[in-house]
Amino acid sequence: MGGSSLDIRAISHSANDGNHVGKSHLPNHIIIYKRGVEAMQKLKAGFIGFMPFTAKGEEFYDYLREYAGIGYKGFENGGALFREGSVEENLARVKSYGIEPIDIGLMSFPGRPEPGMDEIIRQANQIGVRRVVAFNNLASMYRFGGRPEPASYDEVMREIEDFEKKATILKAEGIDFMYHNHDIEFTQCYRGVPHLQLIAANTENLTFELDCGWAAYAGADPVALIRQLGKRISALHIKDYIDKTVQYRGMPNVMAPQFTTVGTGKLDLCGCLKAGAEEDIEWAIVEQDFPNILQNKEILTAAYLNMKETGYVE
Repeated sequence: MGGSSLDIRAISHSANDGNHVGKSHLPNHIIIYKRGVEAMQKLKAGFIGFMPFTAKGEEFYDYLREYAGIGYKGFENGGALFREGSVEENLARVKSYGIEPIDIGLMSFPGRPEPGMDEIIRQANQIGVRRVVAFNNLASMYRFGGRPEPASYDEVMREIEDFEKKATILKAEGIDFMYHNHDIEFTQCYRGVPHLQLIAANTENLTFELDCGWAAYAGADPVALIRQLGKRISALHIKDYIDKTVQYRGMPNVMAPQFTTVGTGKLDLCGCLKAGAEEDIEWAIVEQDFPNILQNKEILTAAYLNMKETGYVE
């Protein structure tokens, strides 16, 4: 396949001085500041999580109403609207709060295979979303203890081929199929090539939901990634972290950074949002896998205000 050329190694931080290397590889039209903040299209703020996985009924809608009141325009995993009741009435209800579903999450687990493409397309059309995101994959399964060893090169290439087939089918329906990264796609290499670079180079229709926090934690430069991937990024995950390593959600053998409220950690928040706005990316989606000090509503309130203060988010 002839996908985009992405050299992760050219946009990683220097191990010695933290400077970005390989900026000369960026297209000249991207390096030039294109528009003022007031003139460019701002990103819309979305979120994922910040409520129990089991939330449904009035509890689910209470969360959406509350978070819409903060200023959020969208929430991930529109599949929640199919849990109970009339999908059309559920959709009208959330839209009345001023919030909308951003995508449908595609996940498969033992005993719960993923739905077929026809069903995914039907669901996406029914609630009016133009994005489907693959949250679990070979890399994340290994990273978070779902398999004992990394996938082989052949396994990874088969998965990439499968993702591209799905992306091609969905693109024909006007729907983006997004790959969501963690840190391991930047640190795990196959035949000397970082996993994310392998994905980008061997696909054309697959898009990305770039998790800026995980990318930065892995040592990559998310701002440069946004500029290099450009239109292949369908949405951004905005996540922040501090210099502290903790167990990931209590998993004894899975370590991760201590995540923190967006705008209070190491992520170049303004740089990521500026690049996202200049690349006409629609959504900046706040995610924090687990709290640091603040709790859900406090986190989302502070994160939204910190993003809005940059001038690049509605």
